[in-house]
Amino acid sequence: MDGALTARRVAGLALFALVAAFPYLYRLPPFDQVLDPFRTFQATRLMIWLVVLMGLNLLTGYSGQISLGHGALVAIGAYTAAVLMREYGVPVVLAVLAAGVFTGAIGFLLGLPALRLTGPYLAIATLAMMLALPQILKLNGIRELTGGVSGLLLSTPRAPGAVDGFMTDRQWLYYACAVPALVMTLLAWNVTRSHVGRAFIALRDAEIGAQQMGINVPLYKMIAFALSAFYAGIGGGLFVFTEGFMSPDTFDVNLSITMLVVVVLGGLTSIGGTVFAAFLMTFRNDLVDAMASLGVLKVPGAIVPGKEQAPETLRGALYGTVLILTVVFMPQGLAGFMRGLQERRPWKRWLQAARMPRRRTVPVGHPASPARKTRGGER
Repeated sequence: MDGALTARRVAGLALFALVAAFPYLYRLPPFDQVLDPFRTFQATRLMIWLVVLMGLNLLTGYSGQISLGHGALVAIGAYTAAVLMREYGVPVVLAVLAAGVFTGAIGFLLGLPALRLTGPYLAIATLAMMLALPQILKLNGIRELTGGVSGLLLSTPRAPGAVDGFMTDRQWLYYACAVPALVMTLLAWNVTRSHVGRAFIALRDAEIGAQQMGINVPLYKMIAFALSAFYAGIGGGLFVFTEGFMSPDTFDVNLSITMLVVVVLGGLTSIGGTVFAAFLMTFRNDLVDAMASLGVLKVPGAIVPGKEQAPETLRGALYGTVLILTVVFMPQGLAGFMRGLQERRPWKRWLQAARMPRRRTVPVGHPASPARKTRGGER
């Protein structure tokens, strides 16, 4: 037990060191062969998606509340932070925190319909919110703040003067997103192991049973929505700060559905699964583009041989196919699959079988035969 705990600590420290040093690794061999400054930008996106998807996993994975409108909450947080920074000159840290708190309050109120809606009805309600929000942002009286169809444009973020000589703007943005991402991940890890997380799991597994155990079902449902919305608001604030632009169409229905798909692929009810989901969300376009350039997923007879598939035509088919295969063969996602391998440890049995000496077969009449010795002893 102590050895396993020590190994986890060493792995955690190594992962922390990798995250801390990542923006500078492209300068060092052999990382300079595979990394470049653009990977730092992608790693910044990964940190933002980690925060956003962590909130969705807390809601859907742990408490069992299906939401197709998580992108709307991210958009609300992004617009809140953008308006505070642009119109009122609020510092970035305070604007992002205010976006998280404001979005969390909205999520707490959105938890009220969840008291009467469950399963597909709740998913349809959240989908309706996702469809309605872009039109609401374009209404008269609101578009003066939101920019309407044109959206909001912020100034390009720059590294502060105190660190200008030590890191580039892109490296500073990476750390500006990595620090809150690590803090929010640690917070989620503690929540899932507290009585709140156990109450969420009880709601997901058996709502009637949780009520019989004395759990305040309405309160914890609203807490789940509020906590998920808080994460969405923080992620939205970080997104608009790094991108410098936000419009009503930035987070659409397709993106919300994609979020739910990658969370399922990564693994529900798992912090590690959310990390896998963030990787999938960040590099999904690269994966599809690579498959398209290689001619993968070609349908015989549907295209001219040798022609490349357009990435847009592959994305829907790829997401749907991978989701079906994951639900059938890996119902606990990538994280559950890796955890199962670790528990079974097939490679350990293989090594033991390879190291085990072969037993020689000795004839019964041979002097070294156990039967011969037994007969000799009886005599």
